[in-house]
Amino acid sequence: MRSDLTSMTAVLEGFTSRKSTSDGLAAERRPVPFPNAVPVEPAVQTDDLRPVHDLRDTLQRRRSTLQYAPQPVRTGVILSLLTEALLRDRDDWGLDAAAGALEGFVFAFRSEGAAPGLYRVTAEGSWHLAGLDALGPVENLGVQREFSTAAGIVAVYANLDRADTWAGSHGYRVSAGRVAMATYDLNLRIQALGLVGTLFGGFIPSSVHRLVHSDGASRHSLLATTYACPPPN
Repeated sequence: MRSDLTSMTAVLEGFTSRKSTSDGLAAERRPVPFPNAVPVEPAVQTDDLRPVHDLRDTLQRRRSTLQYAPQPVRTGVILSLLTEALLRDRDDWGLDAAAGALEGFVFAFRSEGAAPGLYRVTAEGSWHLAGLDALGPVENLGVQREFSTAAGIVAVYANLDRADTWAGSHGYRVSAGRVAMATYDLNLRIQALGLVGTLFGGFIPSSVHRLVHSDGASRHSLLATTYACPPPN
């Protein structure tokens, strides 16, 4: 392990800068829209959305495993939980107008109650974008291929162009913090329902950048989580 922290210190010091490196036109470069997206109604309040574990029990029950159960998961539940997490981000931070809103993309491999495929989620709603065939080999979505054996993957995206205009490299740091909080919020609530999931930074955005119109600036993936039914004991 290296003990020389010079390089990392320089990086961290760089993140404190609030000087924008952008051209100031980020507000005019909206993320590419999805004109053919099909709106999806949120899941209604049912037992599927009511936690069966509180936060303490959720944390104490967590275990490490490389396996997921093969059963499908109700995609509507994941969409609703993600919408709520993005709503909390919007209301808690109050930065959507200045630094850009977060977006989530749900890659539903094994779905119950809705078609498998790709879904887009914002604080305003959910939309179905494409079928499962459009995703190609799902093992290409993550560095660790066992993640493709989950029921699905949720990747959370930020508008780094807007964040840079707002506060320079500090805007990136805030965006990373917002995405981490929203993804952990979603992951813990998934586990509180009795499901399982793994947060990971090895999502490969290039595998789906055409489907989600990700240009690495106005829409860029920062963190992801799997979701699935728990494996048998």
